[in-house]
Amino acid sequence: MPNPKERRYYPRTKVKLPVVRMAGNDLVDGEIEDLSLGGAFVHCSVMPNGTDNFRMVISVMGRLISVTGEVLWKDVQKLNNQITFRGMGVRFNQLFIGDSQFLRDVIAKSRKNKFLAWLRENFS
Repeated sequence: MPNPKERRYYPRTKVKLPVVRMAGNDLVDGEIEDLSLGGAFVHCSVMPNGTDNFRMVISVMGRLISVTGEVLWKDVQKLNNQITFRGMGVRFNQLFIGDSQFLRDVIAKSRKNKFLAWLRENFS
C-alpha cells in the first residue's frame, strides 16, 4: 500500500533517460530524471500547452518505449521577472504490457544497484 504522504502507488527511481515528446507536429527532446510505472518527471526546456494527452518515446537500454501521458504539474520558476520552465510531472495513461514489464525490471534493477552502492559506501 502506498505511503499516504507520498501519494504514489509505484516505486520510483532516479534515472537519466532520453525522451522525445510529440505534441502535434512538434518533437521536443527531454530527459526523464525520475521514473515509475505510473509516470515520470521529464526535464525539458519547452513548456507544453495544457494538460492534453500526448505521446512520448523513451529510450531505455536500446529499446524504444512509446507511452501516452498527460501533464499533471509543471515546474516553473520565476526569478527577477524571468520565467524558467524546468520540467513536468507526467502520468502514464497507456503503456503496453511488454513495455510495462520491461520498465518494472529496469526500475527494480536501478533501485537494487543504488541500494547496494549505498551499502558498500556506508559499511565497507
